[in-house]
Amino acid sequence: MSDQSTVDPKAVIDDLQRQLAATSRATRPHEHAVLAYRLGLAHAESPLGNPAEQLRKALAFYDVAAGIFDPRFEPVQHARVLNAAGAAHRGLGDRAKASELFEKAVALFVEGGTENERAAAYNNLGLCRTEMGQPLAGVEAFDAAIALFDSYTDEGKRGIISTLHNRGQAHTGIGTEEGLEAALADFEEARGMIDPDENPLHHGMVEHSVGVTCSALAKLSADGRSAFLQEAVRAFNNSLEVFTRTAFPYYHALVKHNLGMAYEAQGGTANLRRALVSFEDALAVFDTRLHAEAWRQAFASLERVEKALDAGDHKTRTDHYAALLAVAQLEERTMLVRERIFRLLAQPEPRRTTTVAEVARAVGLLGYDDGRKVYEAIMKLVIELPQETQSVSLRAIIAGHASIEDEEVRIEADRAIDQAIGDALGGPQRVAVRDFMAGEGWERP
Repeated sequence: MSDQSTVDPKAVIDDLQRQLAATSRATRPHEHAVLAYRLGLAHAESPLGNPAEQLRKALAFYDVAAGIFDPRFEPVQHARVLNAAGAAHRGLGDRAKASELFEKAVALFVEGGTENERAAAYNNLGLCRTEMGQPLAGVEAFDAAIALFDSYTDEGKRGIISTLHNRGQAHTGIGTEEGLEAALADFEEARGMIDPDENPLHHGMVEHSVGVTCSALAKLSADGRSAFLQEAVRAFNNSLEVFTRTAFPYYHALVKHNLGMAYEAQGGTANLRRALVSFEDALAVFDTRLHAEAWRQAFASLERVEKALDAGDHKTRTDHYAALLAVAQLEERTMLVRERIFRLLAQPEPRRTTTVAEVARAVGLLGYDDGRKVYEAIMKLVIELPQETQSVSLRAIIAGHASIEDEEVRIEADRAIDQAIGDALGGPQRVAVRDFMAGEGWERP
């Protein structure tokens, strides 16, 4: 059975084109204009083909509709077309033309329509002005939009949240400490209105903006530096709950890099290691072809922190990761283990086995006490995995320990994993894991 909720963009466009061709402009001008407007929207929103080409097609149909809807007699309909055309011009990079159309739409919406529509046009105008390097003029437009949105409707509430976020970015664009403080106030107001379950993307974007703004304010505020950086870290981590590696890879990497910068700014060995881990996570996602500049920035950040951590003991990045796990609190340790192990296991062979083995070796080298508590977090994750991935993980742990040259250290590592198996797993699970490892040649200490 087909999914009736799935909309085929091409079928929608083809159907609207047939209707438009069958509707005479001479005898049924209003209906012709409505269909042309709808066809323009369909092209503008279509995920098919070249986006710029789709926007140019949309503009051609908007021109037809705008030529029929007389602004003297049908101001609202004409304003809707202008607002849509402005969005298309903005998408094509012609912000001056877009700004002109949004200004006309705002004026025409005074003649009728809803306040939410006029507010949306003001919001679009504010975006254009901000992007044109006119943040103060952008703030003015956003102010007008927020005053018009109806906060008692879901549409209006979403509009206010979006416009508050946009106004915050305009305030940031002013480039002063006062502008940053005003931006943070905007983001905090938006934050207070958002239900993360109902508006996850708004939640993720606003949290990221809070983090960026707090990081910027930390550079300017000697007294509040620590508090701003702590809030930045908290906000970036909140954002990562939405921008996951699998669902939003680019934004995940972007937030990870910014999170690493906030950790680096806090200073201290543990925070530098947190920064290193964050930069590694970002680099694992950025594509060197598609995100070349972002990749270069993240790599430069990683090298800078690696150099700061170099105390002459020649620790690898994986050694630093394991050392961070040893000092992290349980909740953070669990999160760090899950993120890293899942990412490593997603790699093709033999890379996934060798990288997990590297982690196991680094954890084994921590010594019994630290190794045991880190392995407890690892084993709680491993036991949740599908059978095949679980087997890969356990073989990699055995291989990691086998690579430890010092026999006494290797025995301590084996004692740590054995105790962790006992502490982390239930009776049947303990027996199954130990039997599997014994079958792979591991000798229980």
